[in-house]
Amino acid sequence: MRLEEWEATIQEIIDECNHEQKESSQNKILKTWRAKLEKEPPLLQPFQIDQIVREVRQRLGNIS
Repeated sequence: MRLEEWEATIQEIIDECNHEQKESSQNKILKTWRAKLEKEPPLLQPFQIDQIVREVRQRLGNIS
């Protein structure tokens, strides 16, 4: 899977997380996105969703 193809989604998740200052709120947003990505076409596999979430967490860590 190429993360470049998911850049818009990754950025949208990051933007939502940046609006929330608390880590618990960010975790809730990530859980919501996981569920959303499981259901939306193209029905991503769990390991693909993990890649996206890992990338978001990494970028959020770089911003902090």
